[in-house]
Amino acid sequence: MAYKFKAEGIHSANLPQENVKSIKAHTETPRTNDGRGTDTAVTMLVTGAIRSVDENAIADETINLAKWATEYDEAKAYSKATATAEASGQVLRNDIYPNAFVVSYSEKFDIGAGVGTYELKLRQKKDLLEGIENTGGYLGA
Repeated sequence: MAYKFKAEGIHSANLPQENVKSIKAHTETPRTNDGRGTDTAVTMLVTGAIRSVDENAIADETINLAKWATEYDEAKAYSKATATAEASGQVLRNDIYPNAFVVSYSEKFDIGAGVGTYELKLRQKKDLLEGIENTGGYLGA
């Protein structure tokens, strides 16, 4: 299984499978017995490795996740986020949040984890949920 993540915005990052350990998508609606609530939150959690520059001089773009997380300018805080899960040449899921913002971001560096790890929690802007694209079940390119 391979995971990839891409953020397209002022602080763009294109993270290959070497940087992405897991992706979790979560949709939550209010708990009510009266019917489906309209206050929906759509969240994505991405975890992975922070790597040093490899022998091919490919830089680790996780630094741009940290920059995105600290962006407080309303016009720069939103990015297009794409998460892809692939197995055996098939795209199992390709989720696109066109107006995502960072809810939380953390990094950890220690001897046991190698170079470092990160955890990115992002959410689609609530009034633009209809822009989310969820596809999958097709052969990858």
